Amino acid sequence: MVHSIAISSELTSINDVRYFLEKIFGESNLDKENFNRIFLALSEAVNNSIVHGNLYSTSKKVYVRIFHDDINLIVEVNDEGQGFSVDCIEDPTCMKNLKNEKGRGIFLMRQVAEEVVYSDGGRKVSIRFKIV
Repeated sequence: MVHSIAISSELTSINDVRYFLEKIFGESNLDKENFNRIFLALSEAVNNSIVHGNLYSTSKKVYVRIFHDDINLIVEVNDEGQGFSVDCIEDPTCMKNLKNEKGRGIFLMRQVAEEVVYSDGGRKVSIRFKIV
């Protein structure tokens, strides 16, 4: 089953995303132990789409799709921005980048998920989690 939501490009919309994910977990009887790591990555992806993708433009939307089976849960986040090259993001754990605020969200997503893949010129991120 696929679950979808479209939100406005306002940081307060992340609350709507949290309720959306909670509803999916409740309806699908997913293990609550997975909720925090999935929400961490999802909120980072949505935040990046709002701030860096759509540049807070309330005329642009962020689209979230979530689907799962017995083994994996996949989150897709799309924005309407100009996109970016993930290769241009420097490693936030390098000494010279420790105070740089860019790249931390991508780093966190990669730490808590099995796979993070960017497509559509950086306007779409797909994040896969093992849920067993």
